[in-house]
Amino acid sequence: MSRPAARPSGPAGAEIAEIAKRLAAAAGEGLLLIRDGRIDGITPRLLEMANLGSASAWTGAELAEAFGDTGGGIPELGATRAVECALRRADGPSRIVICQPVWSDDDGATGAWLIQDVTHLRTVEQELLRAEKDLHRVNRALISLQERLRAQQAEREELLTVVSHELRTPVTVIGGFNRLLLTEEVGPLTEEQRGFLEESAKSCDRLNTFIGNLLEASLQTEGGEVLEVCYGSLAGIIDHVVGLLRPLLEERDLELRVDVAPDASRARFDRLRVEQIVTNLLGNAIKYSSPGGSIEIETRRPPTRSRSERRFIELRVSDRGPGVEQEDRERIFEPYVRVGNESSAGGLGLGLAICKRLVEAHGGTIAVSDRPGGGARFSFTLPVGEDEPASADLEGRG
Repeated sequence: MSRPAARPSGPAGAEIAEIAKRLAAAAGEGLLLIRDGRIDGITPRLLEMANLGSASAWTGAELAEAFGDTGGGIPELGATRAVECALRRADGPSRIVICQPVWSDDDGATGAWLIQDVTHLRTVEQELLRAEKDLHRVNRALISLQERLRAQQAEREELLTVVSHELRTPVTVIGGFNRLLLTEEVGPLTEEQRGFLEESAKSCDRLNTFIGNLLEASLQTEGGEVLEVCYGSLAGIIDHVVGLLRPLLEERDLELRVDVAPDASRARFDRLRVEQIVTNLLGNAIKYSSPGGSIEIETRRPPTRSRSERRFIELRVSDRGPGVEQEDRERIFEPYVRVGNESSAGGLGLGLAICKRLVEAHGGTIAVSDRPGGGARFSFTLPVGEDEPASADLEGRG
């Protein structure tokens, strides 16, 4: 390998080379000096990039000995554009660099190249490209899965609707004849026969409630729930629901305590919908309470942090049953989810999901927590309203 006889002697060239060195050092990049077409100087940063112990290893070498072609060529004498190529190293893999000409003499055989290491950048770009491809693949799989789920949901809702309607007709007929027999218009009943018919009536009512839940779950209206909201008394609703479920309370020998706070008795709600919520919650409390236990229904005014904050009334239904595990307290309000002892208690897990939908349609919230002393406490809120009238009870509806 031949060596150059001497460094450039022109003051302008030396000055420019020195300025280029300083700029490269300030930018943290390498600088390569060329004289008469051969490497004549390497800055410390470039030595580090090439993993060289000293500049003598490349001094006097041609550019092809220091760089490899990665598809865009290698630095050429007299070039005016940057080129991306491979920087050869003393050992280890090459580095991907961008070589930018920063100065050259008239014939291009003497000058300086700024060397920028972009290996990490290219590696990141490749990783991003792979990640983008993976993301597109996952996206396609997700879209396909969503389409299948939508189709399955539509099929299930259609099946629920058909089954519910098909069940409702015979249940209505059986219940009608059952009530007719209990009136004794078609003949007297013995005490034993009356007992059988009363139990049959209870079962019809339970099945009818179950069918109603199925129908509620199958309704998918884009506009959400349509409510007939007025001011009314929660005490009247509680009394009505307790009257409906009184036979079940007596059957399990359950004590019921109702405490409606004077300042938490009236709210804005749709009476039929709130009756449905309370019926579901009290029915669940009865189902999961041990015979001889107790259930509490109470209302209260949750505290507000400011006068401008919206006011609510909270209704609680507490039982002494097994309670709900902490990790299940969100899932229990999802459709078709049954947790803990629910899995062996029958039903499809629709009642609480319907309650949640109806409560949120009123602008309230519903949750479950531990009852002090054991058991579960289900609570939901209803808005009080800003202009509550003095008398506007919703008595007599439904």
